[in-house]
Amino acid sequence: MSTHTIQYEGIKLEFELIRKNVKYINLRVNKHGNVVVSASKKVPLSVIEEFVQSKSLWIITHLAEIEKLRKNLPPTGFFDGKTLYYLGKPYQLVLSKGPSMIVIQGDKVIMSSQNSAENALHAEYLLWLKKQSSMVFEEVMDHVYPMVEPYGISRPTIQIRNMKTLWGSCTTGGNTIRLNLQLIKASKDCIEQVVLHELLHFLHKNHGKEFYALLSQLMPDWQDRKSKLEAKFKDGT
Repeated sequence: MSTHTIQYEGIKLEFELIRKNVKYINLRVNKHGNVVVSASKKVPLSVIEEFVQSKSLWIITHLAEIEKLRKNLPPTGFFDGKTLYYLGKPYQLVLSKGPSMIVIQGDKVIMSSQNSAENALHAEYLLWLKKQSSMVFEEVMDHVYPMVEPYGISRPTIQIRNMKTLWGSCTTGGNTIRLNLQLIKASKDCIEQVVLHELLHFLHKNHGKEFYALLSQLMPDWQDRKSKLEAKFKDGT
């Protein structure tokens, strides 16, 4: 592959030339805004440049469209104005310079920090989220555990992990359950479903009929809660 340039009414157009076994000269503008031309080794460069020249207006139009789409794309990452979810409700992130602090006010998450680097801000936010999760998950356990206590299940220790694929897991030998940090984005009824699910694994190791029978007995709407959780919060933030 080689790079070449032509001029069109004072505008410099750059294209990448790929030599391969094709019958005609092919030209495309890829999603990254690169002009790519493929042609046989038998086709002289002068002929290829003349062909690209003839397509100059078409190329410029497509490059302008790609640039327009880029400008209209929503920003990614951790930024001022980002929508964050907390206990099932959406909040707008407001970033400001100042002493480190994160508070919820109305429909906003107000975050103040001395560090303006995106990675640092996100790390601060995750640390705050973990502290909030620790309190909320214990409150949920307070509500759910009495359902399973009559079955001889000991109250486990909660560990919080920022997991990509699981909402929760348990270690029966160590009497611990691990809950995904991302659960804090969901409403409490969704979190309760995950906690009960993991608690019942101390009684039934697999997902057999007995497991689901007891789950349905203790929480008849568990499937609705699970569906709501996975439909809204299957991606991490």
